[in-house]
Amino acid sequence: MIEFIDVTKVYKDKKVLSNASFKVHDGEFFVLVGASGSGKTTTLKMVNRLIEATSGDIFIDGVKITDLNLRTHRLETGYVLQQIALFPNLTVQENIELIPEMKGWAKEKRLERTKELLNFVHLDPTIYLKRKPSELSGGEQQRIGILRAIAANPKIILMDEPFSALDPISREGLQQLIKQIHHQLQSTVLFVTHDMQEATILGDKIAVMNQGVIQQIDTPENIQQKPANQFVADLFQKHHHHLEDYSTKELQAEIERRGR
Repeated sequence: MIEFIDVTKVYKDKKVLSNASFKVHDGEFFVLVGASGSGKTTTLKMVNRLIEATSGDIFIDGVKITDLNLRTHRLETGYVLQQIALFPNLTVQENIELIPEMKGWAKEKRLERTKELLNFVHLDPTIYLKRKPSELSGGEQQRIGILRAIAANPKIILMDEPFSALDPISREGLQQLIKQIHHQLQSTVLFVTHDMQEATILGDKIAVMNQGVIQQIDTPENIQQKPANQFVADLFQKHHHHLEDYSTKELQAEIERRGR
């Protein structure tokens, strides 16, 4: 379990996260949603200590995060970013095997795991193992980025807007994929997005954030039916209508383009 107790982050007199207290239970898919600058990414990066809290405490399985061995903790935590951070000079296989290798897995075990993962995301190992990132589409690169994050069976997976740079068709496919992966691994996932529709599709629980303050934490259904305040209600309504129109149009255009 991940627990934030009264966590605040101040940058140059500006509170980017204000007295955040919440729990993420084991195996939960927990989504932080809000506009740019709402404090979502700051919250996420505190979990693998890329950002340190100004005050308050974070616990993982009852242990204060500052008491954990940093290297071990980061190796146990998968991390997927919007900017697909694959190493361009390494092959697909080498990218996926990075963490297992750092954790001392034997060569045969690493290869077996890599093949299994590639098959799982419908990328034929005989074709993809030796490819370089530059030979992949954006959607394929992001799938490899996800596989790299989950290769060593991390307890926690952090995902920071991983699909926002992709076209709607790739995005929808990857949302379904990440739900399957979560179901199979039963890892605890912390997922950041500015897209309420994506949050609703993926989240067991959603935390709605605004200017560093958590407005509401609940299931997608409860947030929709019982928004805690006007901000949450507006965010849900605006996104819901706007995105449905937008993505249908986008999808139609994309389908037509690909059909040519």
